[in-house]
Amino acid sequence: MTRDDYLRLMKFPKEWETFNLMPEELVDKLIGMYVPGHEDSSEHDRNGVFHWWLKQAPDKDVLMKLVNLSFLDPDQIMAADVRGHILRSTQADEDVKGLIRRGSV
Repeated sequence: MTRDDYLRLMKFPKEWETFNLMPEELVDKLIGMYVPGHEDSSEHDRNGVFHWWLKQAPDKDVLMKLVNLSFLDPDQIMAADVRGHILRSTQADEDVKGLIRRGSV
């Protein structure tokens, strides 16, 4: 499976690539763990990538991108949970919090 095939199958918005937030090593790992049928619950993989980034203690710029990506995600229940985690990040300043409050990209 190619990188593009995986990202499309798992419903990652194209902005993940635009924002350069899909590191090759992470995508390769996810592709390696893929089993046919995982696309039926693709939100688990997208959630995992959000949390992978949050574990990196990202700076404000990355947090802003993650907030935007959360509003583009096809599973808004999962995305709302991710936004809660973003709010708890030590780098979540008033700009990040304001973007979440506005509720749009």
